Amino acid sequence: MMRRLTLAALALTCAFGAWSGQASAQRTIPVSIESTPPGATVFFDSTEQRIGVTPLSNVRLPVGQHTLIFQKELHEEARLTVNVRRRRETFRATLNAQSTISISGTNAATNGAAVRIDGEPVGNVPHIATVTPGRHLVQVGREGYVTFAQWVQLAGGQAMQLPVTLQAEAPSTGSILVAGDTTGAAIYIDGTPRGSTPTVIEGVEAGEHVVKVESSEPGMQPFEQTVRIIAGERVTIHPTLRPAPAATGSVRILVRPATAQGAIVSIDGEVLGEAPASKEGLTPGEHIIEVQADGFQAAQQPVEVQSGAQRVVSIELLPIAATPGRIVVNANVSGAVVTIDNEERGAPPVVVQNPGDGTHAIIVRAPGYQELRHTCTTGPGRNCELVAELDPVGAPVRVEANVEGAEFVVDGEVMGPVPWEGTVPTGSHRIEIRAPGYRSYTAVVALQASAEPRLFNAGLVAEGEMTPEERAEQLQGRRDRHRQAVARSGAPLPDDIAVLDFSVGWPYMLEMRMGIGILPWLDAGIGLRTMFRITEFEGRVKAGFRPVQQVSLGAQFRIGGGLGVARDNPLAVTDPDQPETLSTNDFFFSLEALFTLHFLRAGNFTLWGALDYHSDSWAWYGDNSDCRYERGCLEDSRIRRTTDSSGSPIVNDPITGRQSLARFRLGGSLEFILSDHWNMWVSFEGAFGNPRRILGDVLASGTGREDIQVYTRVGFTYKFGYAED
Repeated sequence: MMRRLTLAALALTCAFGAWSGQASAQRTIPVSIESTPPGATVFFDSTEQRIGVTPLSNVRLPVGQHTLIFQKELHEEARLTVNVRRRRETFRATLNAQSTISISGTNAATNGAAVRIDGEPVGNVPHIATVTPGRHLVQVGREGYVTFAQWVQLAGGQAMQLPVTLQAEAPSTGSILVAGDTTGAAIYIDGTPRGSTPTVIEGVEAGEHVVKVESSEPGMQPFEQTVRIIAGERVTIHPTLRPAPAATGSVRILVRPATAQGAIVSIDGEVLGEAPASKEGLTPGEHIIEVQADGFQAAQQPVEVQSGAQRVVSIELLPIAATPGRIVVNANVSGAVVTIDNEERGAPPVVVQNPGDGTHAIIVRAPGYQELRHTCTTGPGRNCELVAELDPVGAPVRVEANVEGAEFVVDGEVMGPVPWEGTVPTGSHRIEIRAPGYRSYTAVVALQASAEPRLFNAGLVAEGEMTPEERAEQLQGRRDRHRQAVARSGAPLPDDIAVLDFSVGWPYMLEMRMGIGILPWLDAGIGLRTMFRITEFEGRVKAGFRPVQQVSLGAQFRIGGGLGVARDNPLAVTDPDQPETLSTNDFFFSLEALFTLHFLRAGNFTLWGALDYHSDSWAWYGDNSDCRYERGCLEDSRIRRTTDSSGSPIVNDPITGRQSLARFRLGGSLEFILSDHWNMWVSFEGAFGNPRRILGDVLASGTGREDIQVYTRVGFTYKFGYAED
């Protein structure tokens, strides 16, 4: 019978737990929502469902997993995934403060110039931009002016003032004055028509160009000359157009002295090459020979070419006094600054005429690039020309991920697909590795220059899944909750834990109880206890909550009953109306209020007060002459006394009436957490009211001792049921 009762109680508990779990999916519970800093607007699952402004207390949210969205002016939006399951739980989010850059112009050219931040256009000067904390590149530019570029480092919530001055660009073109002895001849530069003689041609790019002049008159020989254009300077040429000869001759040019090595020979503006040089097919008539050599004055000499004959011309070059050298510095990046001999010379291109003979120290710096140092020597006729190739200042980085299609992002800028290897500027950066369908990996890192690349290997987790660390944290939380679980307190058992109690004590010698968590605020259990004369079974249900971690309050209802061995009725010997046997049984129910102080991982101390009702059937054989049970037992004619001739009692008749009474009970327990699975506890109780005669003379010693109304127990609790993985 006891086995059937136990199975029935377990089936009822499982059915009630399933019904309660279904109902809880639709209920709401009060929670608190906070943010750092406060004053953030909170939305529920989407920005269309507004909850209020933090801090929020006792906001009722549906049970289950949801997303809380936090928004605040001048702060980044924060999204917090929460699992609503415990009453008055607090959810808290931290919002990262954004920063502002106020860009203003210090001259008329700067006002209205285009502004870019991290390469993205954001407006025109003056402009106030809101950005995330960290390192950003600010660029301001307009046509005809040198682009302003500066890296800035901003802390969260910082407001920076950035005055900007734009400098006009240095000229990059020159001009050509074409004179000549013929008016209206067509001029071509590198094959492109550019007017007619005489004229000045502006806007010619620096470098070498071929100038050709052709007369509109037939029979005239075209003029052609190669010139070198220097930015900001003008070149003058004097083309001479001559009639084309009917026959040709040739000329051979020699150059003296022999030290004029590498002398370049030209005839009529056509470069023939290094001396000695020859030219065939010249028209008869006068031609102009020009010779140039480093360190010598340019020489020009006319020569008369005769048809069918070769002229040999020897030209002597005179040394020239060497001109002072100069320094020319260019760079591959804008915003660079050139320092020569510890004197800042501004942005490249930098040209220093006559810097003085000797060795000069040149330093080229630019924000975000490695500094370049160079030395060179200038002197008479010896120039120093430097094109500074600046390398970015950065740390080598390699990025890997466990999924295909991922991309690497630094400070919001997509660097490329993963795997990625390259250089990232040194300093603090917010990096992100993301892929569709996966939770992004984000981190704020400080990068430093290094010989070895820094490796970021991201194990991306699919959306809705947990990382091994998160799973371990969740399991550790469950283990902590399991370890801190206590059966004898105002707090219900966690809904994934069951316990078994084993105890010894007085008046029940042995007791075993089982409990299981059903809901966050409810648990239930059954119990079995015995002493010599009766064995009782009980069921219980407890509701409670913990307003703070260290305190819990609860209410518990218990109901049960017991059976004992029937006893022979001695009155049946002399009274045929008496039953031959007397039954032993009881029935009870109890309502308890519990208050507990929790010592977290150590244990707890619990006090309770209870109102009990008992109905007992027990044949009492004690000495009842003082009738202490008068208010609790039935007064009937079957309570008799048999005496001998002297009036002394020889047989004490049993009290066979049923005893029904209500009592108040006050008790306390101290429970110790021994391990994740075991607790030890001891309890003391005192009952106030009439004694229960079924608890008198428990050891059947025949002394007639009554219920002492003080009870104690000591036992162990075994906890089980939570998932280990």
